[in-house]
Amino acid sequence: MDITINYNDSKIKIFKIFSGTLEEIVMMHAHTKNGYELHLIDSGKGFLDTENKQYKLSENSLYITGPNVLHKQTPDKKNPMHELCIYFKISNHKNENCAIDAFAAKRFWIGKSNTEIRKLFKQMVLENDKNSVYKKDIISSLGIRLIVELAKLYYPDNKTDISQSKYTDLNESRSWILDQLLLEDCSNVRLEDFAKNMGVSPRQAERIIKEYYGSSFKKLRYEAKMAMAATLLEEKDISVEECAVKCGYTCSAAFITAFKQKYSITPRTYRENLKLKRKA
Repeated sequence: MDITINYNDSKIKIFKIFSGTLEEIVMMHAHTKNGYELHLIDSGKGFLDTENKQYKLSENSLYITGPNVLHKQTPDKKNPMHELCIYFKISNHKNENCAIDAFAAKRFWIGKSNTEIRKLFKQMVLENDKNSVYKKDIISSLGIRLIVELAKLYYPDNKTDISQSKYTDLNESRSWILDQLLLEDCSNVRLEDFAKNMGVSPRQAERIIKEYYGSSFKKLRYEAKMAMAATLLEEKDISVEECAVKCGYTCSAAFITAFKQKYSITPRTYRENLKLKRKA
């Protein structure tokens, strides 16, 4: 889907409205400088891992993962989370005193939802599943109301810590493509694949990646592969050699070296530490 909302001179572009049960780990990933993902746990349990901390998730947990916030979701095997999720991007906001700027200033937030936010979330999911003539208008209206309610939840005393600078985003759809490619198939994706999906040259694609992620394609793919490796070692009963292949390495030694560079231990030790942690 692709719905654009104009609000107080800002542009909000909704790319995904999702509702479903998370049976598998969603590996560590982050979004671009203007990407925001809203998560509401409707039922079940699990964990949210950020770069520095782990949070317990349960029914009514609400969290936002904004630009460049690394996060990983792990469902409880016996009682997996049913999640409502909305992914969108914001551009042209001016750091003025309005709800969109108050919302955009918060790159990460976690807490409990209230009745109004739950109602808006569920209504957006419901409308997204319909083929109504007025679907775009209804979702746009609900989206604005949701952002206003979230801003009120973040700042109940109406005081904000707005610190983001103004920017104009001309490549929302393009950076969304890379988010999806890296999350869904980081093992084999090439810069040329991304460029082709974007409709630009590889050189232009690299420039866009540098602008939006502050990184190179090579580094982004490496980080995605290592997140995938950690998830496989945690979830799957596979050998280190099989893990290497699934992560796109033809040589186990190269995979082990890359893994140690990221986590400072070998894949085998990483798995053994996980087993000890679970027994503790």
